Amino acid sequence: MTVQPALVHSVTHRDRQPAAWSTPPRLLAIGTYFRDYPSNALLLAAARALGCSVTEVTTSVLAQLTDRLSPFHNLLSLGSLGLRVACAEARLLWRASRRLVAAHDVLFIGYPGQLDALLLGRVARASSKPLVYAPLVTLTETLVEDRAVVPPNSPRARLLRWLDRAALRAATVVIADTAEHARAMQALSGLPPSRFAIVPVGADEALFDPERVSPAQRAAYRRQWPNADAEPLRVLFYGSFIPLHGTATIVQAIAQLSASEVSCVMIGAGQCWEQAYNLAADAALRHLRFRPPVPANELPRWIAAADVVLGIFGDTAKAAQVVPNKVYQAMAMGAALVTRESPAVRSLLQQDRTAVLVPPADPAALAAAIRRLRDPAFRARLGAAARETFLQQASAPVRQRLLQQALEMACARVRGDGGR
Repeated sequence: MTVQPALVHSVTHRDRQPAAWSTPPRLLAIGTYFRDYPSNALLLAAARALGCSVTEVTTSVLAQLTDRLSPFHNLLSLGSLGLRVACAEARLLWRASRRLVAAHDVLFIGYPGQLDALLLGRVARASSKPLVYAPLVTLTETLVEDRAVVPPNSPRARLLRWLDRAALRAATVVIADTAEHARAMQALSGLPPSRFAIVPVGADEALFDPERVSPAQRAAYRRQWPNADAEPLRVLFYGSFIPLHGTATIVQAIAQLSASEVSCVMIGAGQCWEQAYNLAADAALRHLRFRPPVPANELPRWIAAADVVLGIFGDTAKAAQVVPNKVYQAMAMGAALVTRESPAVRSLLQQDRTAVLVPPADPAALAAAIRRLRDPAFRARLGAAARETFLQQASAPVRQRLLQQALEMACARVRGDGGR
């Protein structure tokens, strides 16, 4: 299956604006989705920039979990979570009154929203309203394939696949972040390409703007690296330490580089943190420092202070299909970027022009790439080209235009212009 070219086309001029529409649709964003998660926040910000009114009706059951993986380790915890989610969905269905739905033109569900889409899809069909669903990732690829907390052939895995498929099929239009991700969701759901639209994740340009970081801030953050006085190459990783990120590969690569060559900071916490920390401790890596998660508004300063920013290096199927937040954020900041090569990344980045791309789960290749970036002129060229590519292919005007296409397509399908 292939995605329709019209849906994956990117604007190639950053000053090109979405075509004006006579009456922007009124969006009802409803569900248990994470309001502050970047992909959700950026999509709704794009809708507002297009002139859409957006009403949010949410409940934060899932966002309240301190460890989102723990309920999937045993049936008792999973059952408890299921009961809480069921109660939350019942409240949402009660709040989604006929009058509220009638006052809006489009229902929108963000990440994660599998149960939301499954249940509210019925509401959308009963009221002849389009349902636009932006899942970002499926439960199957996250819990079964990437994080491996659910055995592949278990009853829980089959339940997750059924839920993913049903949720995708409940939507009028599914928004995917990359064409490769859309193809994977097409295969899972059995839906045709015409039911998918592509809107890149992008980054918050009000935050990730190199001009907003002062020289004093950059200098202060540069002192946070180990062995800072020796002026080694400063390498930065930040994230939630999930298998997608390949943090063990990063540690093993740093172990192949001397303290006089590089100094590395890894920010964050998560499933693979302990593994990465133990690898660093066993190798006695004094030029690698772990730091706890930092507020989002500090990340631009860390990126600006770094010489090299690392993306993802996992070898899972999911890692090959996505371009994560951190890659777009580094591009927006004009950073010299190293990340794994994949079909999704190749659609955005070019080897040695906008980034250095390496094979997944290959510490030696990553170490060699970092060593190449000791050349300041090379880093400067990469960073400038990466920022320009971001502005051309993933900036706010581009995302707004592609979201407008998705909303228009959803409305047309319900009117009967494009079939359901």
